[in-house]
Amino acid sequence: MMRRFCAYLEKVFDFSRHVSGLMDARQRPRITTAAVWLSGFLMAVTRAGSLNAIAGVLRVPRRLESLVGSRKPSADTIARVFACMDAAVLRGMLRAVNQQLKRNKLLPLRWPLRFAALDEHEFFPSRKRCCPQCCQRRITVNGEEVIEYYHAGVVCYLVGYEIPIPLDVELIGPGEVETAAAQRLLLRVLENYPRFFDAIVADAAYLQIPFLRFCLKHRLDVVAVLKKNQLGLLTDATALLGIVSPRTWDRGNVAVQAWDMEGFTLANVPAPLRVLHTQECITKRQYHNGSRQVRKESRQWYWATTISPTRLPVEALWEAAHARWEIENDLFHNMSTHWSLDHCYAHEPTAILNFILTLFLAFLLVQTFYHRNLKPSLRARFTVIGLTDELRIGLGTLGPACVWAITLSLPGP
Repeated sequence: MMRRFCAYLEKVFDFSRHVSGLMDARQRPRITTAAVWLSGFLMAVTRAGSLNAIAGVLRVPRRLESLVGSRKPSADTIARVFACMDAAVLRGMLRAVNQQLKRNKLLPLRWPLRFAALDEHEFFPSRKRCCPQCCQRRITVNGEEVIEYYHAGVVCYLVGYEIPIPLDVELIGPGEVETAAAQRLLLRVLENYPRFFDAIVADAAYLQIPFLRFCLKHRLDVVAVLKKNQLGLLTDATALLGIVSPRTWDRGNVAVQAWDMEGFTLANVPAPLRVLHTQECITKRQYHNGSRQVRKESRQWYWATTISPTRLPVEALWEAAHARWEIENDLFHNMSTHWSLDHCYAHEPTAILNFILTLFLAFLLVQTFYHRNLKPSLRARFTVIGLTDELRIGLGTLGPACVWAITLSLPGP
């Protein structure tokens, strides 16, 4: 299965050409940058979970030489090289993969507009280990106030597709607000991914005047949760939406009542806002004490958006607004639980960024291979997690011939 996976990467994404462009700041390396990065990439693909785990496999004689070459790096070498690699090349690899997916018609238009989600994720908080780029906060532990250090980043992610599509990540600096990092991220994403999305969907933290003005300036619409952080707008919407007749529809086990009104304004925002309020009744069927029971849950939401009803109908707006949870469930939760996203491979800002981008690449390529290369009968036998187990088993069955079209070993001294 591993050889089949590698052949798929070569055929569809021209993988070797991108890997050969990797570089780092070492002057006289004994092991190529490609060999070091591929070791980290295989760690992510097989969900090894740590550098020591993949280093243990690399130490086995003649193991993985067809993938990383005859000169194999140690765990310390992988961490050191990731700390001096150029992240722009990894971002270019991620961009090339996503653009190839779009060319291959794997990103069909689900709604009249395409949406990308923005959200923050925290990585490996600690009360002891820190670096100059760590964020800080004070928490209370056993009645005593202590400082907790952590790294955080804003991720841009396409929503509405079968395959999880992470686009890029921007780390948040110490003392920096989330939306400031998000604006830096969007500037780079808009340059690297033209016409990939038309609007941003985000939580209430992004419903701020500076961020709305930034998005409108760059011809991006915004859909954000409306809470008490914009109390004036929420109060006006609550009062006025009562005079609008609700629309109703059923979607699976969810019954929705929706109130939709446009024409709201925020000071210094050069566009009218539209507010959508929904009340949702969710029917859940569960077994309790051997009997099947039906339980109903009620939820209500407010969203504010710059998209007019003529451009996006109310039902599509409701779907896109709820699709924001894909970045939480399909990316952050899945990768933190199964792909060691929150593991600290090396506590150095550049290394942290490069490991995150490598994990995103591995996650995206494995998901694409699973959904697009494996037959339905084979997908019915195991999940994506089962596929990574098959790939790990395949490491021990590869022959001596190199599977990549690149030279992985430097000439001897």
